[in-house]
Amino acid sequence: MKFLPYEDVPLYLSVNGQDGEYIFAEQASLSISHDLAVSRQLDDNIIQICEYGVGSSMQYSPVTFSSNSSFFCTLGPTKGPPRPLATSIFKIPSGTEVTFPNNKHLYFTKDVMPDGKDYVIELESKSGNWSLTEDEAQNGYFEPIYNYVSQGPVRGKLDVNFYPNTGNLQSFFNITGLSDPLAYPPIDEEKITGHFGEFIFNDAYLNSFSFSISPNSIIQASASFDIFGELQQDSDLLDTYYASADYSQKSIPHGNNSQIVGHSSLGINHPIGFSYQITVNRQPSYHAPTGAEQDVGLVPYRVSKGSTTISMSLEGDNLDPNILSDGFNGQRANLSATLSDLNYQNFDDNSNGIMNTFTCNGVVTSQSLSVSSQNYLNGSISVVQNLS
Repeated sequence: MKFLPYEDVPLYLSVNGQDGEYIFAEQASLSISHDLAVSRQLDDNIIQICEYGVGSSMQYSPVTFSSNSSFFCTLGPTKGPPRPLATSIFKIPSGTEVTFPNNKHLYFTKDVMPDGKDYVIELESKSGNWSLTEDEAQNGYFEPIYNYVSQGPVRGKLDVNFYPNTGNLQSFFNITGLSDPLAYPPIDEEKITGHFGEFIFNDAYLNSFSFSISPNSIIQASASFDIFGELQQDSDLLDTYYASADYSQKSIPHGNNSQIVGHSSLGINHPIGFSYQITVNRQPSYHAPTGAEQDVGLVPYRVSKGSTTISMSLEGDNLDPNILSDGFNGQRANLSATLSDLNYQNFDDNSNGIMNTFTCNGVVTSQSLSVSSQNYLNGSISVVQNLS
């Protein structure tokens, strides 16, 4: 794989393998993380020499070492029982130094990968005419390479900043909608499939979606997905997507014709900016591995929806002072944003008019007023709606 320019890295999304769309992305990133911790056992980096040779008497007798000589020794406390190398160790490379008290050293003669049966090991002395006392032989210190254990699932993350178009607003960027209108109960937990460049993923789930509206500007959105399971690489995806029927011109919502409804009831008569965000807490569930199938427990059998939160913020010329006197239950607010393209009359593109509507029926959580030199007094209001 070579370094590819932006225009040669497609992002394609669909709902559970159905017909999908290429995303007009300004920026996209795919990352993988795995929470691992080192596996340790008590005194797993301490070597105790029970006796030299293959243990039989379990009695320690000092041996005078000669230069560049190797020998076998049985591991364990004095007088036994033998104790193997700890299985928390992944590997002890050949040449690993074992340090004993009084600046005495022995070395492993070959790579060792402990399996719970390493009662006898081979060590080497690089100098001669010295020995280990019984107490010294019980306190050899070395630095192995340890095993690591998983603290959670392997999880990827797909982040994308994009220009929302006609189709994708209603499908895989819609947290609260239904892929199947006939589904009951009406909770959509369908996975998202697709590919980023030449890397295919089959288990992605939307976590957040957001956008903002400002005058005379194209509306740009952001979304974040969790990805589970393996990635598959297919270089042919890069060679064919330009010719795909799904790669075509789309309508894009614009601030000129989009509308914000409900702002006047909050004291703002002239809105100058608007933002929308929806987030969902998702919980993956896994089958416990049984040993019969190696991939069990790697891909969740379900990724359930938890709490969902919609938040909208509005900027304008004022605020509503009633938040200070409406009591402890909060001031209610109903806001909606209708996204429209430029609604051209004589062109096939950007001539759809209204594309989608987003609502927030919640409570005002904060308001502010600010002014600075050479500027105007601006007010801002934040509204939050919590969905079960």
